[in-house]
Amino acid sequence: MNDDTLDSSQELADVLQDVRRHLLWQEENAGRVLLVDAKVAAELQQQRAGAASVRTMIARNKA
Repeated sequence: MNDDTLDSSQELADVLQDVRRHLLWQEENAGRVLLVDAKVAAELQQQRAGAASVRTMIARNKA
């Protein structure tokens, strides 16, 4: 390895550490929340409701 490679590796490590610190700070302040488009959020919520009803049907059939 040459000096440029070591410098680049250190710079990348520093950036990754900054990202980790930022994510921890964000989680402490806002919780684990992802911001998504309202339309996408509605679609995900519908899919989740559908998955829950499928799980309920499976549980009923096992009983």
